[in-house]
Parts: sequence; structure tokens; C-alpha cells
Amino acid sequence: MDEALDLSELRDAVRGALNDRALTIPGEEGRPVDRQLWTDMAALGWLGLGISAGHGGLGQRFAHLAVLHEELGRKTASVPALSTFTAAGLIAAHGSAALQQRVLPAIAAGEMTAAIADPLRASFEVKAKRVSGGAEDVLFAADVDLVLVPIDAGFVALSATDGGVTVANQSIVDLTRRMGRLRLESVNFDKDALIALGATERAAFEDELAVAVACDAIGGAQAIFERTVDYLGIREQFGRPIGSFQALKHRAAHWKVQLEAAAALVRQAALALSVKEPASALASSAKFYACDLYAAVAEDAIQLHGGIGFTWEHPCHLYLKRAKLNQVLFGSSSAHKERIARLAFTQTATPKSGAE
Repeated sequence: MDEALDLSELRDAVRGALNDRALTIPGEEGRPVDRQLWTDMAALGWLGLGISAGHGGLGQRFAHLAVLHEELGRKTASVPALSTFTAAGLIAAHGSAALQQRVLPAIAAGEMTAAIADPLRASFEVKAKRVSGGAEDVLFAADVDLVLVPIDAGFVALSATDGGVTVANQSIVDLTRRMGRLRLESVNFDKDALIALGATERAAFEDELAVAVACDAIGGAQAIFERTVDYLGIREQFGRPIGSFQALKHRAAHWKVQLEAAAALVRQAALALSVKEPASALASSAKFYACDLYAAVAEDAIQLHGGIGFTWEHPCHLYLKRAKLNQVLFGSSSAHKERIARLAFTQTATPKSGAE
């Protein structure tokens, strides 16, 4: 794309803007949504990256959104970017013209946020254009304006303030994000709110969610690793920085190699989605590998920080808790490995053209 933003320049710009914001340690109740950051993201044009110019956006590719997910993950940002951007992409690709006009310009302007009920944690049924049911563990459910609920035909986009929609906050270990329990009681919807999906479209949607979470994981893992390496250079034992000890050098080198491999995998998956290539196996691989690595790096970071790494005032625990949620968000590592196995079996079992 000749008009596409350069990914490296975008990354530098986003990181520079986010570095000016302090990483705050929340209390036991967790952080609320960072409304000021969301407003600033809108002013900088970030919320419109994946939205077409006709709807007030910049018309960029998924790879550009992937950069944003990574950088927000580095800061453990408390904003509903993952669900809002994915919902916008789904509506842009498969929503009615009326739904697109109602939602996309508002998202680009920072006036609307969205939550997505995970189909694996939801059960809804439709009778006479009314939807009822519930969903657990809906990311930022109590803080958004629009909720997408899964039904057999695809998704239904509902206002969070519609009559019959109730949300209760859930306690979670991740203090940087919020979750809610969603309940619908015979909520009416019209045909413009329906987002119809076939099997191929549903798989592509699942791929985008998986890669978005993987991007958040890579950003967070790189950030806590860099903090840890910096700490190894300033903490001293026996009159020298502990980072000079060979055993710790080897541990840091091991994580660096793993992180470079994971980042390459995740960014390749994002590029594949940008050009609409079939990428389900790649997306699921990126998701489980990046999220499992994030948790492992964050766990070791606490150990390498010594006593300070176990304290509430240090951000190590924020990264570890976010990593543990990422491992189960929109499909566990086991679920994504099983998905890859099914895809491999399907491809192997399908006879090649002209085969006897």
C-alpha cells in the first residue's frame, strides 16, 4: 500500500507518546479505565488507524493495529483497545451500512468503545428478534458503550444501555484490566444490528482476536525483560553488578532469543492478516507461543529482581498478572494447540487435486 504508514515510524511515534505517561501501580481494586489516555489516542488518530477514511479513519492495515496493541501492552495500558478495534474491524467487514455509519465514526472520534463476549464463555439464544442469555469474563463489559454478543448466525451489536442488558463487575487477578458478567433478558434488536458470519468469516475474526492478544503479550514481555536487564546492571553483589555473572547472562540471553523468535512469529501473523491470507494456524501459533512466553518471562523477572520483585510497589506483578490473563483470553493455549492440530489434520486429509 503506497499510502500505508511506515510500521517502524508508527512504533517510534506511539512508544514516544506512551513513554511520557507514568506507569501507575493500582490498589487491590485495580485500575479504572484510563479515559484520558483514550481521549489522547483519539486526538492522535490512533483510534481511526483501522477505520476507512469514509468513516473518519486512516484506512490502515491490521499490521498497524498490531503495533498499537504491542505498545499498549508494554505500558499495561488500561483501555479497551483490543475489543474496540476488533469490533470495529468486524463491523467494517460484515456489518450493515447503517451499523457502520453509527459505530465506526464514533469509534474513530473516541466517542464509543466496545466489548466482545467470548463465544467460548457465552450462551445466547434468539427468539423472534430478541436475544437472551449470558456471558462470563467479558473484557471491560461495564465500561463500554457497545457490546457484541455471539449467536449462531454471527454476532449482534447492542447498546450497553439497552433495556434488558445488565453487567456486573467480576474480580480478576489482572489489576490493569476489568471484566464483567453480561446478562441479556429478551433484548430486542433489528436486522441492522446483526453481523452475519459464515465459517470462514468466523475463523478470520478468531484469528484477529488471537493475534491482538499475542501482540499485547509480546509488548509486555519485552517491556518487563528490558526492565529486568536494566536492573541486573545496577544491583550489586560481591562488589560487582549481578548482570556480570555468567549464569545470569545466560538466562537473559535465553529470554532474548525466545522473545525475538516470538516477536517475528506474531508480526508475521499480523502481516498475513493484513493481506487477507488464510492464517488460522499461524494466528493460533502466535497466540499460545507469545502468551506462554510472556508468563514465563514475567515469572523469571520476579526471581531476577530478588526481594524488590515481590513487592506491591514494583510493576513486576502487574506484568505477570496480565500475562496470566492473556494465556486464557479468547482461547487457552491448549485450545489453540488443538485448533492447530485440527487444521493440520484437515489439510492432510484433504486429497490433492488430481490425486488417485
